[in-house]
Amino acid sequence: MKKTNSNKTISKIYTFSGDEGFTSTLKGDSLSKDHCLIEVHGDIDALQAIIDKLIAYSNYSSILETQKTMLFRVQLLLWQLGGELSQRGVGGLVKQPIDNSDIIDLERTIDSFDLKLDSFQRFTHLIAIDINETRVRTRKLERTLTHYLRADRIRSQVYKYINRLSDYFFALAVVIEQEGK
Repeated sequence: MKKTNSNKTISKIYTFSGDEGFTSTLKGDSLSKDHCLIEVHGDIDALQAIIDKLIAYSNYSSILETQKTMLFRVQLLLWQLGGELSQRGVGGLVKQPIDNSDIIDLERTIDSFDLKLDSFQRFTHLIAIDINETRVRTRKLERTLTHYLRADRIRSQVYKYINRLSDYFFALAVVIEQEGK
């Protein structure tokens, strides 16, 4: 059965290549599923999945509704990051790579929350808990990307963006927690 996406026809979901513990990159390289690049793609996928949940929560939270554009932008940039790593550079499918303006946007958004924290933050509001889980997944991605940073295989802006992204999710969780009280 063929399903058509706007640019691609998929004839089968299964490829059999994964049955032996290998998968392919955008560039066409066959890699073991425990290769660092595949680990990064898994971390990006896990982060994308929970951001989908946050976007769905925007129907129940006015704060998340105001952050919806930012969340969609983050998802696009994560997809672009996956492409950049897979094809070993910007270009091709990567038309909107992470740049300094994206870091500045996150910093401005964090600053706009005007947070005042005087102790360790715990989360009890269910949406805030999921946003904190998003922060945790962002930190996992950051740790995985450290290998690429040390080997000069990612741009410094990428690493800085991911670091700032975890700060954004922490700040957003705090705002939601405070809204819920």
